[in-house]
Amino acid sequence: MKLKLFVTPGMLDDLEERLSAVIAEAKEHRAKQIEISCGAISDEMRRRIVNFLNKKEVRCLYSRYEKTSSGWNRIIVHFRRE
Repeated sequence: MKLKLFVTPGMLDDLEERLSAVIAEAKEHRAKQIEISCGAISDEMRRRIVNFLNKKEVRCLYSRYEKTSSGWNRIIVHFRRE
């Protein structure tokens, strides 16, 4: 199962809440990965997403993440089966 989250520039205020909600949903449904599509957002917003994923309390919830620099600028978060 793969969950998707499309991030728009208007989501700046509640970005962390949406990210934590989609991570919780992925853990609940045992999803293998989350695809965060960044599209045409600024580098600052992309850095905020990566900084959120690197927080200690969030980092223990997933296995790893990948960033793609070409195309749609996606961040793919992988989960480990427990």
